Amino acid sequence: MKRPWRLSLPLFLAALLLSACDRSVPEPPSAKEAPPAVDTAPETEAPEVPSDLPEGAVPLTAEEIAQVNEAFESVYIEENLAYANPICCFFTSDYHRPEEIGLSEFLRHFSPGEGISDEAEFQALTKADGWPFGEITLEEMPVPVSKFLRADVDEALTEHAGITTADLTGVNAGNTSLLYLEEYDAYYNFVSDFGPGWFQCESGWYTDAEARLTGSNRVLTLRKEDDRWLFASFLPLETE
Repeated sequence: MKRPWRLSLPLFLAALLLSACDRSVPEPPSAKEAPPAVDTAPETEAPEVPSDLPEGAVPLTAEEIAQVNEAFESVYIEENLAYANPICCFFTSDYHRPEEIGLSEFLRHFSPGEGISDEAEFQALTKADGWPFGEITLEEMPVPVSKFLRADVDEALTEHAGITTADLTGVNAGNTSLLYLEEYDAYYNFVSDFGPGWFQCESGWYTDAEARLTGSNRVLTLRKEDDRWLFASFLPLETE
């Protein structure tokens, strides 16, 4: 069964912006009002505020950074099984724009929509360019075979980056890391390890049109399109 995306990032950031719009400095109490209760809870260390904020940019608070990192957790547990958070597929390759996303790495831990339907499909796969295992049956495979319907991949890319696989320049099909069967309109890979994409936000800011998050020596940029937020770039800090 297809696992749903763990969290809708566009909805999360929309809520983040709405909460920021409500930030205001409270008016001091009048002389007749009782003094406020003293907060004895330990203070949370404030995040570092970037020194080069664009005009109108709002820095993330420590609470908002914690919410971002919760959304970007690499692994989540469902029925005592660990799964890669599909959002983290967007942290598996460098790209100046989403069309440069490397599809092979993107799909390493993408949620499979369907399994191999039958031996005929598997035998068609063994004849694809780049097949690395020689003559073999599905039962004899030394590593798992994962199948990703192109429609499911397009749906995820469209929802979170505003593109489809047809727009990608880094498809990386036709090699041992990612194969494609036109008759099944699906991609296949053979991943036996477990290493989902990872990003830990340490600071950031956002405007009405753009959000930029920094952490893990990386810079993640998102752009606002209509009423949703989309992945725009993911680069090493020194490149940015």
